Amino acid sequence: MAIKTGRLGQVKYSPDGVAPAVEIISINAFTFSNKTEYEDVSCFGDSNRVYLPGLRDSRGDLSGYFNSAEITLFDAAIAENPGLLELVPNSSEPTFFWSGLAYMDVEVDCTLAAPKVSGEWVAAGPWTGPDQTPLARERGAAGREGPPQLRARAEKERAAQERARASAAREPAA
Repeated sequence: MAIKTGRLGQVKYSPDGVAPAVEIISINAFTFSNKTEYEDVSCFGDSNRVYLPGLRDSRGDLSGYFNSAEITLFDAAIAENPGLLELVPNSSEPTFFWSGLAYMDVEVDCTLAAPKVSGEWVAAGPWTGPDQTPLARERGAAGREGPPQLRARAEKERAAQERARASAAREPAA
């Protein structure tokens, strides 16, 4: 895997989520955000803020040029059911993409220049993406840890979670 140009990116859509997704033409940019919400659970005596992770929020936007031969975005914006959206950073790596059901909005900006189209999308179910775990292990956390340290830390965290679950299961209900 290498750094690739975005000029071969694609945005694909399937209205029913079953048929293969087809490229939406005249799109030239997209974003994919997969931020996790965090709840502040800081307490008296903590030396810094403490957070508890919640759910991921998969969402993003896309933009390009208005093309009267392409009405997929407009159909998606008025659809009552979500469709399957696929975001491909570079089509030369066809297995590296994010996909999932999404609701979409669309907006047209028409001036004296070529009319532009843009839209936002939000997840309507689970989203999947390329397996980036091996890359994270190779790079380490900000370059400070290599694969053995990351694996050892992850194993310790999993063991601690299992111990906490087992302990909670043994405690009598109040």
